[in-house]
Amino acid sequence: MPNSAAVQAEIDERRAKLIKLRRKRTPYDSREVLDLGYESAGAARKDFYRAVTARRQATAAEVSDYREEQNEIFESLLDTYLPLATADESPDHKAAELVLKTLERQARVNGWEEALKAELSGPGGGPMRVGPATLAELQDLISTAGDPDDEDQPDPDTGTDDSDADDDTEDDR
Repeated sequence: MPNSAAVQAEIDERRAKLIKLRRKRTPYDSREVLDLGYESAGAARKDFYRAVTARRQATAAEVSDYREEQNEIFESLLDTYLPLATADESPDHKAAELVLKTLERQARVNGWEEALKAELSGPGGGPMRVGPATLAELQDLISTAGDPDDEDQPDPDTGTDDSDADDDTEDDR
């Protein structure tokens, strides 16, 4: 059964105070936190987690509502100006510019063009910066990642390697 409005208001106030204390790095088992009405540090931790989860959900709902409102505006603009921009006879260039800007903005609002973030891990799992490099730097990079298999090294007699061959051997299976 959901809490009454008065009880929920008390809970929200207590959680707001708890969040302020935690932002100051106040430990859960401190007297200030326990004086908010928590029976133990564990109860305060659980309530803090619930408060943060509720705020994330509220923020996500607000963002979703904003995107929905913006998409309605974008669609209205596109319904009006797209036919003008794509007319077979004398398309309107200003309408075409507006359509293009609208589509770009719509993609940005919806996150359709977000950059993919990738990270290479260096020794010990830490991040590794990679950019233009000399051959010696690339070889050093390879050596920190681990030496290639002996089979992948060029054969001194033929100058070829089997780097495109399957590296599994009977011993590996």
